[in-house]
Amino acid sequence: MQREAESHAEEDRKAKEAIELRNNADNLAYQCEKQLKDLGDKLDGATKTSVEDAISKVREALKGNDNDAVKSAFDALQAKFQEVSSELYKKASAQAGPQPGPSQVVRPPKPKPEARKKDSDVVDAEFEMVDEDKKKN
Repeated sequence: MQREAESHAEEDRKAKEAIELRNNADNLAYQCEKQLKDLGDKLDGATKTSVEDAISKVREALKGNDNDAVKSAFDALQAKFQEVSSELYKKASAQAGPQPGPSQVVRPPKPKPEARKKDSDVVDAEFEMVDEDKKKN
């Protein structure tokens, strides 16, 4: 049985990779559909249509048994959605305005040392660990 399992190990590895690819492609298509709904009007029509086309290509490829077609459609959808996400990020950054630099960071004032001493319940002490087994001897 062990020899038989070893002889089919390569087939099993390929089958596992194919299943993982199909699951990842299906998951990506679902996530992209969800993001398109969430984004709503933030995307222009042409961009939204191109992502929807890439999603439909993935869905069509998943209906067949050609793993190369699934991989190709998966990669295309992933690249398209990364491009859209990047553009959305740039737009959001531009609307937020300039971020504060190191010299512009506002820090809260530090409490006075006297105030820290009054509010502190911490006691600084030393201790020694005693092993109960050694203590009995």
